[in-house]
Amino acid sequence: MKGETLSRSQLAEAQPVGSEGGKAWRGYCPFHGSDKQRSLRVKIDTGHFVCFACGVWGYLEESRGQWKPGAVKVRKEVRAEPVAMPGLGDALASYQKALGGSAGAKYLERRGIALAVAESHGIGYSAPGQWLNRNRDWKLGRLIFPHRNPAGDLVNLYGRAVEIDEEAPGGLRHDHLPGAKGYFGAESLRVGKGPVYVCEGAFDALSLFAGGCDRVIAIFGVHGWRWEWMKSVQELVFALDTDQAGQAAWRQLGREGCYRGKRVGFLPAEAYGGAKDVNEAWRQGKLEL
Repeated sequence: MKGETLSRSQLAEAQPVGSEGGKAWRGYCPFHGSDKQRSLRVKIDTGHFVCFACGVWGYLEESRGQWKPGAVKVRKEVRAEPVAMPGLGDALASYQKALGGSAGAKYLERRGIALAVAESHGIGYSAPGQWLNRNRDWKLGRLIFPHRNPAGDLVNLYGRAVEIDEEAPGGLRHDHLPGAKGYFGAESLRVGKGPVYVCEGAFDALSLFAGGCDRVIAIFGVHGWRWEWMKSVQELVFALDTDQAGQAAWRQLGREGCYRGKRVGFLPAEAYGGAKDVNEAWRQGKLEL
């Protein structure tokens, strides 16, 4: 039996939700028309899918080139290239409309971010029960941040649990939809003048925008770096966390950037005023840019 090919539009129509700790999607099978049970399982790392109801199997369209008939294993892609996901734009627009007056707006205020700043950068709010990844819901809802690639395509969404009177469990605090990640603020890689400030988290990025920086990206952790996206960027300023991982990362990336002919700078420890990251320094009034 020849394996089938599943397109991104078919995947979106399958209404996938994360499963297996973020290692797979489960969705309705478009091949036999399932709309009652999520019998379709798609492995995120390889793109291999199988329906446990009708038995159809195959690969995502972008993973098809990696599959060879008769091979024992599928070669795992080092890092998938984020592509536009159909349907995400409508969901994000709905979240953006819900932000004003929400618990998410109150949480932004607690983090030192003005509502106008958040709205200007496309932030939204998912009320309880409305997050696309239903099995990762949180009772106070989530602030929603768009992932984009340098072309400006919406490729993923990040949901940050709203914490007001209590903290969310560590395992629920952060949630990205299944699939390849982009950057928050990725449009900064192709528009604007001056250096691109690089930080780890979305609240750090909002703090830098609020502080007057024009070009900022959040890479969602120290392992989210993509040099192939930096071809048109001439100057970088690293504003990573002050912990050991963040400091080691900017030094390594700084060296690599110099080898590539980039002008590289960083925010020294004094710029944080003893805070652990950019957002903490910003809301304490200690951030120096």
